Amino acid sequence: MSMHQAGTWASRSQLQLLALILTLVSTAVIGLGAPEITCLLIKRNNIMSGSLESSPSHETQEDRNCSLYYQSSENIYEAATDFEVGVLENVEIKAIVNISENITCLWFFKENQTNCNSSLDLENRHVVSKKFPKIRETQAGNHTLSIKTKTDNYRVTFTIHIKKSPRKPYFILNKQREVTVSCLSEGYPKPNFEWFSCKTPDESCRSSKTAQSEDMDGRQQAQLKLRDNELLFRQHVWCCAVNEFGKVCSELYTIDLSAPGSSMQEFFLKTREPLLLRCRGISGDYNFGMKWYSESKQLIQGLSLEGRKNLNSKRVKTQYAFVFPMETQSHRHFNCSSKELAANKSALVTVLDKGFINFTNAKEDFEADVAEKLCLEVTLIAYPSIRCIWMSSQMSFPCIQTYTDVYSISSKFCDHKDQPGEYVFYAENDDLSVSRTLKLYMKRKPVLKMYKTSTQISCAAESRPAASWVWRQCPDKKTNCTEIAGGISNNTYDGNTFGSQIVISTLDLSKVEDRFYVECCANNSVGFDCETSLIEKGEHPLSDNVALYATAGFCLSVIAVLCVLICQNYKKQSRYKSQLQMIQMVGSSSNEYIYVDFSEVEYELKWEFPRENLEFGQELGSGAFGKVVNATAYGISETGVSVQVAVKMLKDKYSSSEKDALMTELKMMTRIGSHENIVNLLGACTISGPVYLIFEYCCYGDLLNYLRSKRDRFHKTLTDVFRQHNFSFYHNFPQYANSRNEYILRNGSYIPKDDFGNTSAKKDLDLASKLCRIALLAEEEGMKYVNRGIDDEEDLNVLTFEDLLSFAYQVAKGMEFLESKSCVHRDLAARNILVTHGKVAKICDFGLARDIENDSNYVVRGNACLPVKWMSPESLFQGIYTIKSDVWSYGILLWEIFSLGVNPYPGIQVDANFYKLIQSGFKMDCPFYATEEIYLMLCSCWALDSRKRPSFSQLLSLLACQLAEGEGAACPMGKSGISEHVSSPKPHIPVHMG
Repeated sequence: MSMHQAGTWASRSQLQLLALILTLVSTAVIGLGAPEITCLLIKRNNIMSGSLESSPSHETQEDRNCSLYYQSSENIYEAATDFEVGVLENVEIKAIVNISENITCLWFFKENQTNCNSSLDLENRHVVSKKFPKIRETQAGNHTLSIKTKTDNYRVTFTIHIKKSPRKPYFILNKQREVTVSCLSEGYPKPNFEWFSCKTPDESCRSSKTAQSEDMDGRQQAQLKLRDNELLFRQHVWCCAVNEFGKVCSELYTIDLSAPGSSMQEFFLKTREPLLLRCRGISGDYNFGMKWYSESKQLIQGLSLEGRKNLNSKRVKTQYAFVFPMETQSHRHFNCSSKELAANKSALVTVLDKGFINFTNAKEDFEADVAEKLCLEVTLIAYPSIRCIWMSSQMSFPCIQTYTDVYSISSKFCDHKDQPGEYVFYAENDDLSVSRTLKLYMKRKPVLKMYKTSTQISCAAESRPAASWVWRQCPDKKTNCTEIAGGISNNTYDGNTFGSQIVISTLDLSKVEDRFYVECCANNSVGFDCETSLIEKGEHPLSDNVALYATAGFCLSVIAVLCVLICQNYKKQSRYKSQLQMIQMVGSSSNEYIYVDFSEVEYELKWEFPRENLEFGQELGSGAFGKVVNATAYGISETGVSVQVAVKMLKDKYSSSEKDALMTELKMMTRIGSHENIVNLLGACTISGPVYLIFEYCCYGDLLNYLRSKRDRFHKTLTDVFRQHNFSFYHNFPQYANSRNEYILRNGSYIPKDDFGNTSAKKDLDLASKLCRIALLAEEEGMKYVNRGIDDEEDLNVLTFEDLLSFAYQVAKGMEFLESKSCVHRDLAARNILVTHGKVAKICDFGLARDIENDSNYVVRGNACLPVKWMSPESLFQGIYTIKSDVWSYGILLWEIFSLGVNPYPGIQVDANFYKLIQSGFKMDCPFYATEEIYLMLCSCWALDSRKRPSFSQLLSLLACQLAEGEGAACPMGKSGISEHVSSPKPHIPVHMG
């Protein structure tokens, strides 16, 4: 090596090293100070590949290593690897953002943008996610999350690839330097192509050609040169796109003038789609011509192209016609004719605005023997081509398509493992989706069990089809048997296995006195089963004891009837009934009312929602009568949008009365209407299956547990939060000065009787209510969520005194609405208030999903379980429920709120003494976090005389005053509209947090 070369090499090495150092430094500078963003891909219930064995649902989470890609006015993050998922998989993309500031965010996909919500994890990091319960091909691409703070902008890009079999190929004509026929398809992974010239494109076809794919405007294509490749002159030309998920083939649309038959071929196109047609003719020489006509007009030169080839001593000509995309729906005829060959054939091209999927077989019920191999099958015609999947029992299975012609498709599912049940075939193309439910019944021979008493013998058998019975009487075991014709009764019931039936056949033995064998046989088309039993003469009642046995039997029958009546009466009393009821006054007194009966009211079908658009998740609650399940509803709010909902339903085995009660509740909810502070009805499923009531889903659960979970993060104000270093959350709520009137005695948690309705404080309360209502009328709308002017509280995962006031205000607002609809709740408590985003409180009635028999809050009184600690005296002792009794319960609810979820009347057992306390007017002491004004409000709700309790409108006004005072407004009459004449220090209350 020369000195000059060595010097050049050394200089080049130094430059490369310098460039590497600069790259590392610039990367470090870009990443300096940039927040950490984690990109996750979550998959749930992945597509199974062929097993119906029961397996628990599972979830996988993959970290895709997001890193800062570019930094300027916007910090751009990208995942290190793309997200690869299967079509119709349940997936979620999630970003965890380690930013201490508040954020706002938007999702962008193609030309659309959608709002997003962020939450905080246990490390106070922002979590933003986007869910795809059944991801579709149209959702593949770049999903971009835009995040903004007061100081910076961030953009995180998630690239999603849908793993799928190739799309059905189509053909175009390229006329550049060399004329080529191109075959185009799409798929992920990128497909390769195979060309075939046989009648069917399978392995038996030797004349094939493999072609590598190349990109063309985002699609993959393979090409064959028109003049050089004899394959394009064959009678059949197939192009197949292949990847690891499947092989899809298309045949080049051909009119063969030399082939027998003259029927018109039909082709479909969508608007703005091209079409390539081929006309083929064979002769002994080239002295023949072919022409294309469209609607009796010859295609102009440039729209058609001719090719010729010697093929097995024959002269073959092909003439191509390229149909340019059309903008409107129409029908066009294309004719290819040859004067010399005396041939003329046509093709009809139908241009559609929208594709179609039509099932062509009507069979939905399949019955099979275990010994035979039966496949479930659907046949359909579709354009464009479909993507499909088979589903059963929350599992998904690959779908294999077979084309019998250009548009006719058959798909079979054989991997059912002889498991009876319902199987769903789901198919979609670019324009629509369809599904069909197929039922598989497995034949099984009878399996027999025998039951014997002194007066009858019964045989039960489960089978499909249902068994028929033969009874025989035999002097000796299985010899000289004769068939028994009389004294036999049969009953049929649904079996334990899908589609099976249980038939019970009973033989009356009361008149039989001889000793003999009885044989019962159950048989069907699959097989039979028999049982034999010896009937002894001594087994039957003796004549001299008839009177004794008759008397005993009569007594036992009477006792049994009484037990049945008692049980039925108890069931009648304890059967499911919605706590929320609409009442109608029938007299001048507030106690003179009846419950509105909705059983005869017609259900409005506008509320009906397709049950197949519900995808169920985890159970939210379960009780004696039913349950509430979290679900995803597709299209319940707007087309193409999925929403989390709560679905209320009865348990699997329910009575007709319980179903009627649920339907009555549904009709009532449709009449009540919607309000921001009640859990609103969104829809229902009542047709072809169990009744589902679909309600709003509240992400934070019930208020009781929400308050309890925030005890160690409670602060009087947000100012207190920011005074703490590093956002250290602990109790820092000072004890307020308190006041009581002269009748209150100190005894820890309770005070003796105080007829609050007769005090001057009650009059002050009424006057303050009216003044507040006037003063704050203009602010009414702003008081809805006065603490939501900023989102710091929720973002910091804290709870403030203002939040407690807001919860109280929102519940009162919801109850005021229910009162306007003549509704009483009858179980108003923190456990029946749900909390959702923005700390919005919503009143609910999910009583059927609560196990009240095992809930200590519900006490057996008579033949009912009642929430006695929340009940007013008139409800508890007289069974009277009015809006004023709801006001009493609201006072208990306020006590729960301002004690952060302490159980009411702590330390007091519900017994005879408790009921005496309520009757004598005992009231709980002030909850730990309440002010004196709040406590006076509580006591006003607990007036023994229901007429002296405030209305919800008055309570709203007072709470609005409290909220306004927190914003710096002045409330009338002293501090906040409560009489100032009562003043004494608030004692410390020993509260058991439980």
